[in-house]
Amino acid sequence: MNTFFIILPLIIICFLGYLTVRVKLFNKAQMDSLSAVSFNLLVPLFLFNSTYKTNLEIALSPQWFLSFYIPVITSFIVIFMINKYRLKHKNDYSALTALSATYSNNVLVAIPIVASILSETAAGSGFVLIAFHSAVLFTLTEILVNNSGFKTLIRAGKNPIVLSILGGFSLNLLGVSIPELLLNPLTTLSASAIPLALFGLGASMYYLPFKGNRTVAFINSVYKLMLLPAFVYLTGTYVFELTSEQIFIAVMLSASPVGVGAYIMAKKHNIAEDISASAVVLSTLLCIFSYLFWINFLL
Repeated sequence: MNTFFIILPLIIICFLGYLTVRVKLFNKAQMDSLSAVSFNLLVPLFLFNSTYKTNLEIALSPQWFLSFYIPVITSFIVIFMINKYRLKHKNDYSALTALSATYSNNVLVAIPIVASILSETAAGSGFVLIAFHSAVLFTLTEILVNNSGFKTLIRAGKNPIVLSILGGFSLNLLGVSIPELLLNPLTTLSASAIPLALFGLGASMYYLPFKGNRTVAFINSVYKLMLLPAFVYLTGTYVFELTSEQIFIAVMLSASPVGVGAYIMAKKHNIAEDISASAVVLSTLLCIFSYLFWINFLL
């Protein structure tokens, strides 16, 4: 299996998104509208469709959840403590820096790769695994920044992406059958979700500021792409003894680049925006090489 040719289509779509705004074919307002359609409609449809069809025998595994979330949460806390107690930074800076080293762009990058290598059904089980990813990390961040984590948790619960995952999962669990007359158009619409979202991701790279403390951003990127997935691999392999498919999906999810949500959170609090934005850009570029490593290592 030529790993590079699995990743190459994703790279090309992202690059085309970047190129179109670089040459002024589309402006920021137009790309914002595209992102709104993608993330408020098409991506939720894709997530709903995938989780509705997923294999619950794989998805409903406490050991699998723990093998993913123990490394992620532990990493967040350790990085926060290093920044606060070793480097003497304030709570808000330490929390947002920790977020930029642990928050994943799972939906746009990892899941298409998992679907290409395994199947869309396997990718759907991955969505169940990450359903609480944003809620957990954003709530931790808000608690450490200004002690308002409960409100963040409530907002995360209303997110279209979270609702679509939980909706598809619930219907799957209850055995509710969706008529083909309705399911087929949903499937057709959802097929455009990931390409359009990747196109928008490439465009967003053009608008993100790449400046400030790039050394910290680089360290965070390396941790996110290599050390965190290694932590997940060791936990899943030697602590919980997961199946090879479960380990592959968990590692691919943890090895995805830093999500734009980390920058949005930093911008909201006006703290560590440069580090978060630079970590998003750097990790997105470097994930080409880290994914080549992890796919070849695991398969």
